[in-house]
Amino acid sequence: MANGNNVRDRLGVSATTGGTDNPVFVILNGLLGSAWRACAQHQSHIALIEAWGLQGLADTMRIRTVDEPVTIRALLNRLVDLGGTPAFTIGVPTIGVTVREILDNDMGLQRHTRPKFNAAAEAAGAEHDATTRNLIEQILADEEQHLSWLDTEIDLYETLGESLYCASRLQAGKASAA
Repeated sequence: MANGNNVRDRLGVSATTGGTDNPVFVILNGLLGSAWRACAQHQSHIALIEAWGLQGLADTMRIRTVDEPVTIRALLNRLVDLGGTPAFTIGVPTIGVTVREILDNDMGLQRHTRPKFNAAAEAAGAEHDATTRNLIEQILADEEQHLSWLDTEIDLYETLGESLYCASRLQAGKASAA
């Protein structure tokens, strides 16, 4: 199908499909690469924040990202159920070296991810694959919540300044998962 290249262009992915040009395989492989990158970046950030003693922030971030392995498994299962083969590329995570860089890098990742998931849902719908579209829309809803949380955290960081923000995120239970 020539449509596979169009899907790749809209999603900004360079996934191969193992000899077939099924657009849904391209969609799922592209999303898998993005999900693995996000998981690696978030886990690295959690480890750094925890090492800096900001247990409250680390715990909240862990709560916000606990679904990432579930998302990866759901995307893989859908790809395999459709007869596809995992053939995705994982982008390089952008790891921050300060709390502000971590928040900014995660925000950048989320802002980059949202249009990819929207385009993927539209492309799956165009391929008349409602199940894949529904799966992507469920993932997107969670991504939107994560984006909102990051926006709030960055606003708090700006309002409080680094010292007060970090002090408010030292202990477990101090940072909310809202």
